[in-house]
Amino acid sequence: MAAQTFLIVRSDDFVVLSVRWSGFEIRAQVPSALPLLVATDDRATVTVGLPPQAVLEQTTVSGFHTSGLVHSDSRLSGSGALEFRFPAGTVIELSAAGILEALAERARVEPTSGIEMPWGLSVAPLARTAGTQVVAEHTHRPVVAASGTVALWSMLLRASDATPGDARLMIRPTLVTEKSGVLADGLFQPPSLEAWRQSIVASSQTISLPRAARFELTALGGSLSAEAKWPTDSWSHDMVLGRDQKVDVTTQGTLWPFGFGAVYADYTTRQFLPVHNPQTLGCVAGLLRKRILVITRPLLTGTRTPTFPFDQVEILGREFVLSTTAEPQDTHMFIPGGPLTPVQFPIRCRSGSTDIEFVLPLIFFSGPHTAPSTTELAQWQPHATARIPGTSLDMVGAGTRPGDVLEVHTLTFGARNDGMGPRPDITQFDAVLPALRSLLPGAVHDQPQTLRYTPQLHHLTGPLTETERGAAVPDVPFRFEAPSGVPVSFAKNADRSGGLVAPRFNADGISRELGPVPTGVLPGAPNFEAALNNAFKGATLFGFPLASLIEVALQPKPPGIIQTRVNGALVTEMRWERLRLKAHNAFRARQTGPPPELDLFAGYASATPGTGTPGALEPVTTCVLRNFALALPPPPIPLLLKLSFDAVTFTRTAGRAPAVAVDGLKIEFAGPLKLLQELQSQLEKLIGVRGPTSGVSTTGVTVGYEVGIPKAAAGLFVLQNVTGRVRVTVPFVEKPVVVALGFASREHPFALSVAAFGGGGYADVEIAGDNEPRVEISLEFGAMLAVDFVVAKAEVHALGGVRFQRRPDGHVELEAFIRIGGSVELLGLVTVAVELRVSLTYLDDPPRLFGRATVVIELDLTLYSETVTVDSGTFELIGGSAPARGVRRLTAAERDDAGFEAWQRYRKAFAS
Repeated sequence: MAAQTFLIVRSDDFVVLSVRWSGFEIRAQVPSALPLLVATDDRATVTVGLPPQAVLEQTTVSGFHTSGLVHSDSRLSGSGALEFRFPAGTVIELSAAGILEALAERARVEPTSGIEMPWGLSVAPLARTAGTQVVAEHTHRPVVAASGTVALWSMLLRASDATPGDARLMIRPTLVTEKSGVLADGLFQPPSLEAWRQSIVASSQTISLPRAARFELTALGGSLSAEAKWPTDSWSHDMVLGRDQKVDVTTQGTLWPFGFGAVYADYTTRQFLPVHNPQTLGCVAGLLRKRILVITRPLLTGTRTPTFPFDQVEILGREFVLSTTAEPQDTHMFIPGGPLTPVQFPIRCRSGSTDIEFVLPLIFFSGPHTAPSTTELAQWQPHATARIPGTSLDMVGAGTRPGDVLEVHTLTFGARNDGMGPRPDITQFDAVLPALRSLLPGAVHDQPQTLRYTPQLHHLTGPLTETERGAAVPDVPFRFEAPSGVPVSFAKNADRSGGLVAPRFNADGISRELGPVPTGVLPGAPNFEAALNNAFKGATLFGFPLASLIEVALQPKPPGIIQTRVNGALVTEMRWERLRLKAHNAFRARQTGPPPELDLFAGYASATPGTGTPGALEPVTTCVLRNFALALPPPPIPLLLKLSFDAVTFTRTAGRAPAVAVDGLKIEFAGPLKLLQELQSQLEKLIGVRGPTSGVSTTGVTVGYEVGIPKAAAGLFVLQNVTGRVRVTVPFVEKPVVVALGFASREHPFALSVAAFGGGGYADVEIAGDNEPRVEISLEFGAMLAVDFVVAKAEVHALGGVRFQRRPDGHVELEAFIRIGGSVELLGLVTVAVELRVSLTYLDDPPRLFGRATVVIELDLTLYSETVTVDSGTFELIGGSAPARGVRRLTAAERDDAGFEAWQRYRKAFAS
């Protein structure tokens, strides 16, 4: 027959128990006596059921401010049961007193018992000492005081070797419910032991069982005093009559990513808390709960690694209250405050003698975890970046080199677990490059750029000495996060890079020696020539593509842009020294002497005597291009003109305008232009005597030589208006260096006359970097005859000429013209002049041949003058119906009034 359960209820002293037995038989006595239970063997047991022994209550963090009643949510625990084993032959009177007496005097409590106390944990009482037993101690009849008061019945469980004040028990907890479902609400917080129960059970099973000094049961609730200390966790619990009095739970762990030692403590204490009511002032015996994080190891030293540039890290605080923050779901791994509103911990890091302070959320984790989970890290990552005022930091710490020190604005932290706990790491950081900001001020270089350590550094494990770091750190320890890198362009600020050269590249890394660099063009990089063309695309030297001029076989270093100390002051320098060059397009090496070279320095130097405060530093920019020539036109077209230079030097210093010096200029004509050779020789002699002229504007520097040869007359031969000039223009803006050579000009042509025959013209050649040179040549010839009869003067002329112009875009303009005219002057009072000009112009894009005829009649009667012009306008001979191709400026001959006025000025120049 199945075991039956019976209820024992005794109202005098509140005995409420259920009982059932196994291994007993009922034996009747005489009719007037109660039946007896007799144990048939040693397996006989009596199971006693008890009412709920624990009450779960909400907690609070302070007193109460309310005009209503203070009412917290609560839960009753489940009922529990104790199993008592009796020896064979035990006789029990089947009554409340008889059963209670037998439980106290002749039975032991079995380990299969379980009482839910505290709420959510079912505990089985066990003897602490081997060979002892757990027994029950209670009265079997009501206890009545002399006053008539009846004592509350209670069952005290203890070990058979218990001492006063110590039941010498252990308890074995099992989980009933982890989360109560009771949430924070209004005046209250969640109950104690939330999210702790599972870890208490796990530690009890795998490490050691908690000790219990008191284990007492009543119909109104149980009383328990238990505690446990494990390697990382501790638990202490006191409850009386089912209500918690003091609950302390702690876990010792680590704060990620730095590795600070910390203890997360959850303390709950029953206190009389004030209730601030507008009408009355009272108090409530509530549960005051305090959650804190105690820092046990606030200072970490020896933390510097190749990817963590700080020697010391300190958390500025020893105790952080978390009571009002979000409750962690896992007390052994959580972000204090939660991922939405994390606690900002004050941190101080020291690098050398430099301290920085910032706030940063941290992750707490403790055993059995050795590192935060992937989920926890993903929630923390958006908060992993600390912002700091711009601070110069040595981000490598291996024999400080110029590129190691950066102005850091943000630090994004991470960590690696090397088996000894987390070692902090910098996953990325934002920095301003002061050298670029100084040389190229503007929005791009004023803003921080995101950088990462090169992957090679992250593979180095453990702390290293400075010597070991120096050997392990590569030349380029940092890479820019942006795939395109950071633009470095002097194209619009050529005066800052020496005028003659305009470096332009995208820096994708930072070299320890050179600063920001395109890493593909460092010595030893693969596919150097292709990388060079790609890296320096758009950069120019003397107007030519820079990459095409660099001698690839030598694999030179890119320019260095760094900050360094001069006379104790931190200054910016850009250096590119002894850069070997090769021929490209019109840029050639001289026939004799060393190969072309470039030397560039932009930085600071001590003030020269008489120019500033002695010993003070002043900015200096010097760029020297040596031993080169310009050949026109570029090969493979036969050479016509060659300009050779010993050096072209650009200099800029504080308080002075930029200057360009041209040394050792030599001009050589070849081919059809050899007829100018003698004139060139005379011009060189004059240039050697006279100094250059120079000018500075907002757009550039111009240096040139311009020499006028006096009017030469010998019999019938007259040569006048001969001017030779050489001009070098170094722009500050995004344009190439321009070299111009000319004899006379369109505005001031030279004139040559032999008796009645005359003519003139001009020649102008302009080279602008890699562009096609501009060539314009005009020659005019004809005859003039003049007579003078004192009272009357007369002059007639017939001239013809051609003008050739080759534009930089390669297009050609050819113009042929004739001028026939004459004039008569009477007594100096009346002048009549007639001029006829007919021109034909050919353009090659699109092919056009057009003409124009103009007749000018001028009458001057001293007090009255009038000019009559008859102009045919432009008439098309070839190409007039061709569709227009693009927009192009018309030549002077094509324009109407403005063109005619220009032609008049040209004619008057010859007449003079």
